[in-house]
Amino acid sequence: MASSVGVVTEIREFRLAVPQTDLDDLADRLARARWVEQLPCDGWQRGVPVDYLRDLVEYWRTGFDWRAHEARLNAFPQFTTEVDGLDVHFLHVRSTNADALPLLGSP
Repeated sequence: MASSVGVVTEIREFRLAVPQTDLDDLADRLARARWVEQLPCDGWQRGVPVDYLRDLVEYWRTGFDWRAHEARLNAFPQFTTEVDGLDVHFLHVRSTNADALPLLGSP
């Protein structure tokens, strides 16, 4: 059985930097969300309860510290490259365990 190995292009350093205008736009759109009435049921039987979703959206709009999380992610060495025509983002973090197996993941 033949296998093909993709061609890897250059590896580029990556740093997360969300523009403040994007965060302001997101907060504005979240503030203008139009809510539906809760369907007659208990709990999560018919999807996300509206009150839960409202609380989550409010947290994302006013309580989530985007810059703190951005800094936390940027503490790791991050890179991007292209493999078989697809952009790939990855972290390169060595284990403190000499016998550790690499952890590979995909969203």
